[in-house]
Amino acid sequence: MTARYPILYRTVQALAVAAVLLSLALPGLVLQVQLLLVVGMILFIGIPHGATDYLIFQSLSRPMWGSREMTHFYFNYVLLMVAYALLWWLIPAAALVVFIAISIYHFGQSNWNYATFSSKWSAYAAYMLWGSFVLLVPIIWHYGSAMLIIESIIGAAVPEIAKPWREAFCISLFVANLWLTLYYFLQQRISRRAFMDEVVNLFVLALLLINVPLLLAFTIYFVCWHSLSSMMDQIRFFRKRQSTYSLQDYMKNALPLSGVAIASLGVFAFAQAKMQLPVNIGLVFIFISVVTLPHMLLIDRLYEEEDNQKRLEPVLANKN
Repeated sequence: MTARYPILYRTVQALAVAAVLLSLALPGLVLQVQLLLVVGMILFIGIPHGATDYLIFQSLSRPMWGSREMTHFYFNYVLLMVAYALLWWLIPAAALVVFIAISIYHFGQSNWNYATFSSKWSAYAAYMLWGSFVLLVPIIWHYGSAMLIIESIIGAAVPEIAKPWREAFCISLFVANLWLTLYYFLQQRISRRAFMDEVVNLFVLALLLINVPLLLAFTIYFVCWHSLSSMMDQIRFFRKRQSTYSLQDYMKNALPLSGVAIASLGVFAFAQAKMQLPVNIGLVFIFISVVTLPHMLLIDRLYEEEDNQKRLEPVLANKN
């Protein structure tokens, strides 16, 4: 992915290294400002990266959820969010497992969607392994902080995990992804440049996810690595259908749904304040998960559409 957007990724990697150095030099300061940074990044980049879903729906060559009509899209989009919110209410532990599994796949897919795989199963394996690294390493490495959030979400205690086992698990995920990257390079699934870029990404992400506090570390990954590159992928997707499509067009198109999501989160926060409830990161996480679940499904269809087009290109070239 780095080779596709080199300037973006070099900037992101530099910011991640700066965050690591700052956390090591001034850990107290980072802890004080991390919540403000997390909220700002999610509001201004994290949420907008999923706010053009209605355009993706319109642009897909095949209908989704039964119809191309936008009324059907919005109805089913909201219905999916309501159904998932009910699952959080009724069986929060199951909802958490579902969200972790889908997020792992989504994050891995956004990183490896450019690679050529021998089968769907090998692609799925790569997606799940890479997604597990970026999602589970910060949770397991910073397990003390993660436990508090998880317990507030599911309303039950979670088991302790000994530090040596946690560290071994995280290191194993790192090594497994390193070997997978090497394997795809040796199998000529990715270029030499892509191989080097992926290796650098893994090392920088490992430094970030281990040395920076949990919330800030994951938010930097989610916003800088995932959301920004997803925005660029979506712009490329729209540009294939409209050659003049630009970042300004994307931001304009993302504004309506971004505004609705941010306003809803504002109402949620205002209600909490009015009821004099303490800030509950777990509830904020649930809100974000409900909002983003339909987006993940749409992006999966976007990448599937692009994969189908890549397979058709050699066939069409031979016919011509």
